[in-house]
Amino acid sequence: MKKENLQINAEMLLIPDFSDGDSFFGLIRDFIFYMPGYQPQMWAADSAEGSKLSLMELRSLVQQGPSVLHWKRKTSPRAEGAISRRLQTPTGQEHAAHRLRLSVKNDEQVDWLVSYLCYSAASDGVDFACFGTSYNGPESNNEPMRMEAGVCTQLLRRTMPDLCWGTIFGRAYVELFGLDKLLSSPAYQVEQLTPDAVYIQLTQSIFDMRDRPAEVRTMKNMVKRHLDENIFFDSRYPLNHAYRTPVFQFQ
Repeated sequence: MKKENLQINAEMLLIPDFSDGDSFFGLIRDFIFYMPGYQPQMWAADSAEGSKLSLMELRSLVQQGPSVLHWKRKTSPRAEGAISRRLQTPTGQEHAAHRLRLSVKNDEQVDWLVSYLCYSAASDGVDFACFGTSYNGPESNNEPMRMEAGVCTQLLRRTMPDLCWGTIFGRAYVELFGLDKLLSSPAYQVEQLTPDAVYIQLTQSIFDMRDRPAEVRTMKNMVKRHLDENIFFDSRYPLNHAYRTPVFQFQ
């Protein structure tokens, strides 16, 4: 029986503000290069349907200064996302970010995503990046707040919803956990990307979340206990519980 594609949600919170057009366009160009099978077909400066744009037309759109660019790919493999500059909101600054939703059918497509996120961490700098799928199986103490619901700067200043299958902990979290603690995590893959960024992958394949959910949950809980469970949201605690949280230092 043919198995369905996995739907992956990925998010990356970047340290630079990308306020100038050249750096923002560079971020978009890196995405296009490192995700060859997910070339966007439509671009828009709002949530409208969008239009097909050449690289030159896309650069021109970026130079107009939109704070967010939405993209979509309608043919297989389907994908959509939004790339934003750093934003000032009533509750504080929000990181520049790239949020993606992808349909994947094999590990090669997942490798493209990993390469893109890891390259961005090394070249631009990220405070946090994560990706996973809704194939989590039954949960215990973190059911109300799934990572797939999305993360933002203000949320991470209160707690981390959960640990994803793949996570990049950047400068703020290296300072919070300690580099040695991150590098000694009991996960399938732990890689230091830069002096202040570490990639942690729970199991060999993200398809384990669908095919071996219990194994993934066990590994996730082991890593959370190793790092510090008081950083991750726990519904057993009152809403005013004080979690350990990072200090984000914007450029």
